[in-house]
Amino acid sequence: MQSEKLSTSEILAELDRRMKLRASDRPANPVLPYLLSASVLHVFQPATLKPWLGLSMPIDPLQAVFDFTMPAIGYRHLRLRSLKPEIRRQALWWLWEFGQRRVMRDVLNSNERIPTEVQAMFERWIDERPFDISSFNSDGLRALGQLYDWGLAEHGGLPERAHFDRFVRRRSAVSLFEHMVDETFVGRDTELQALRNYVGVVAPSIWERLRAFVGLESQPPLVIWGPGGIGKTALVGKFLLEHVNAPRAGWFPFAYMTFDSDTTNIREPFTLLVAATGQLEYQISEGSPGNAARNAIAEFRKQVGQYRGRRVELKRRAGTTRNRGAVLSTAERNLYAAFGTMLREIARTAGAEQGASKVPVLLVFDSFEEVYYRNREELLGFWRMLEAAQKSFPLLRIVIAGRAQPRPAWIGGSKFIEQPLENLSPPDAQRLLRRLGIGDAAVAQAIVKQVGGSPLTLRLAARVAQTEDASDGIKGLETRRYWLFSVAQSIVQGQLYRRILDHIHDPDVRALAHPGMVLRRITAGVIKEVLAPVCGLGEISRERAEELFELLRREHALVSIESDNSLRYREEVRQPVLVMLTNDRPDRVRALQEAAVHYYESGKGLVDRAEEIYNRLMLKQPEWLVADRWQPGIEGLLASTVTELPVEQQIWLASRMSIELPAETYMLADQASWERLIGRKALEAFRYAGPKETIETLRQRAERSADSPLFAIEARAWLALEQPREAAALLDRALDDYPTLANPGRFAELLWFRAQAALRLAKADEAYAFLERLVALSSTLSSALTGIQALCEILTVSRTVDPTGASLAEQKRSLAYSLTELPDLDIQKEKDLLRLALVRLGPDFPVTVSRIAPRVADQFIDLWKNGEVDSSEIMRKLAQQPALLKYLSVDIERFSSSQSESLEHVIRQIVEMVERNEVTAFEGLLLEIFGTERASLSGASLAGLDAYREQWELEAASEMVS
Repeated sequence: MQSEKLSTSEILAELDRRMKLRASDRPANPVLPYLLSASVLHVFQPATLKPWLGLSMPIDPLQAVFDFTMPAIGYRHLRLRSLKPEIRRQALWWLWEFGQRRVMRDVLNSNERIPTEVQAMFERWIDERPFDISSFNSDGLRALGQLYDWGLAEHGGLPERAHFDRFVRRRSAVSLFEHMVDETFVGRDTELQALRNYVGVVAPSIWERLRAFVGLESQPPLVIWGPGGIGKTALVGKFLLEHVNAPRAGWFPFAYMTFDSDTTNIREPFTLLVAATGQLEYQISEGSPGNAARNAIAEFRKQVGQYRGRRVELKRRAGTTRNRGAVLSTAERNLYAAFGTMLREIARTAGAEQGASKVPVLLVFDSFEEVYYRNREELLGFWRMLEAAQKSFPLLRIVIAGRAQPRPAWIGGSKFIEQPLENLSPPDAQRLLRRLGIGDAAVAQAIVKQVGGSPLTLRLAARVAQTEDASDGIKGLETRRYWLFSVAQSIVQGQLYRRILDHIHDPDVRALAHPGMVLRRITAGVIKEVLAPVCGLGEISRERAEELFELLRREHALVSIESDNSLRYREEVRQPVLVMLTNDRPDRVRALQEAAVHYYESGKGLVDRAEEIYNRLMLKQPEWLVADRWQPGIEGLLASTVTELPVEQQIWLASRMSIELPAETYMLADQASWERLIGRKALEAFRYAGPKETIETLRQRAERSADSPLFAIEARAWLALEQPREAAALLDRALDDYPTLANPGRFAELLWFRAQAALRLAKADEAYAFLERLVALSSTLSSALTGIQALCEILTVSRTVDPTGASLAEQKRSLAYSLTELPDLDIQKEKDLLRLALVRLGPDFPVTVSRIAPRVADQFIDLWKNGEVDSSEIMRKLAQQPALLKYLSVDIERFSSSQSESLEHVIRQIVEMVERNEVTAFEGLLLEIFGTERASLSGASLAGLDAYREQWELEAASEMVS
């Protein structure tokens, strides 16, 4: 540090000299004092920037420093700029070398500072004030992170970087809650204590003595429920913010997931565990490669890969698995156990960091209302996953937040702890109003007495009260006649929304906003083509529609912004307002819905089709018309609309997607509709619960239509339970009564399962007879794959039934012909089935083999690479053909002893020879290699029937229809 004050010229000379040492490309002297001034400012206005120490030679600062700056992130709208990072680091380094903080403070005084969080953090560092990072929010931590990027850590005064990074990782997990949990969060002391007790958090004084979390080792899920706007997410956020960095009370790892996210899929529960793992990994400290927690994370991800592979295997028609459901259950158990082991190691790591024991891990699942109405069977996979993980790691804590009270049917009778979230107490409600700007205690008391204690209602009321005289409460607000109804609070919120709308300055926005709640989604196009004509604005330009959209977008109390930049009204208010609008203005509601249908029916995306279907259902249009417009993939976009629809439309929608309807609604359904509803539930039960649950689901009604799809589902369940007699009796009844002109694809499937039942009963003659009927029927079906599968199976049975082989030759010719004529698209669909068909066909049809085998070989090689085919068996098959290996120039001895030659390369050479069809002996060798797969059709359903299935069957879990 310099002890004597230097002149300006000496400073500039020294600065120029040192800058030249740092880089050859430096600006001329007159620019340097400006760069030094800018280096201590987070953001600045170049035109008004003043140099440090002044200049005798006047220059234009904007022109001088512009090339050394960049637009300031977050301040572009103010046209502020910031020094480029490399320039700032060099300038700050020089200032430190020259005079440390004393000189930096002197430079700082050269200009007026624009107050930003980063600027405040920098000046805290200059003043050598401590950094209590445990008290910083995410914005504060980001600001502090800038100081590390500026190179200040090497000069001391900042927290240790690893310590800072650890806090950033943990704080990032709760950053989304910070805007909810501000100074306006009041009350909820009882609920917060319930959360502390559930997780095992103790008071700081006890923590210092025990250094442990307390409570029962295992706890059922805690379900927080209450209406929209009551503060469920804010409550969870407040709790997590208290403990994310809690040196005096202990911290615990957690993951927060929400079901209204595009990345969560309740139908694939393991994806939730994958998402949780990413969050949990980010919260533990960086360790060595041998760190037990990181090893456990790696093992879990390995299990995920194996689980995905097993799922792919189970989707193959011809495989090595007879009971697919049992194999899938085993794979899931292994995966969930690995997740529990990972949680245990993460908890141990968290405990080691703070010298604590019995550290829990918390998983939070928010917005459960998004899946509340799904089939109970579809949710079983989710609950069983959590139960399995908790069994492996009992200190796992699970919090679920949603609008509706939990139903026992959710979790198949398992226990849960309820924590209803009710209105704020009158004192807390008044305190919230005061924090929202209602300073007069009497006014706050009057409003609370009038509207109750819902936080959302109070926030709306505060906004209205700030624009109106509310000395005696909000005038003209009708509440009394609604208190007998469960929607009372939402009706009040709707009226408050209307009052807020009344204060919107633009009359066109006022005219659109309230009737706009008839629609679920608002865009500029919707405003122009749907709302404006119906709401009396007439024809407006695209520019005016964009302007109105932007004005409506600013009404944050009314709308939320979706990922596609469209607007959606808050559902908790929109639904009761929709009821009010339907009662008060039914003609306008219908006109808007019809206009919306017309607008969306020309769209091609899933969102467009979902909105079209929604409005058609609200208009009660004929089922055939709605069905004609249905598009797979829109189910998730319609799930939250169930309660808005009339009962008939609920039943129709439930036949198309996973919806759990009330028992009385199922009773109202006609037989065909009921079978569609229960069929979907039965397939989901098969996937997530097993065959016993499937049969129980189907027993809700004994009656069946003559061509019911339920016969095949139940028969497959009996076969999975190894009870072929039950399956055979059921199928005989179905086949005997099957209508002549009914769905031939369903009849084919019944014949297939009846043959399977006969084989399980060791009645080969009986199986052969049913397969013969199936072969004859398959010639009338749309896909040749059905006949190929039937012939493939009958060739195996023929060896037992007809030892002389009298019929075998004809069956093989039929199979060879079908394979030769098979379209390319079908070959891509069923490669495993076609490999098995070739193996059973044999090498006597070289033209057929040379056409099909090369197209299905890649999948076989992939199976071998994944360890699903035994390499030693392939080697034995090759060793039996030395002449063919020699023809390929393969060194037989080296290949057999050391396998130095690539086995894959040899297989691909053989495939190439088969494709060229020059040496016919290679066909037989390749089929011998394919035979090492040891595939069969036991447990499979029948191929080629997609054209005969209903949509709900095609959308069911794919493992159950393969």
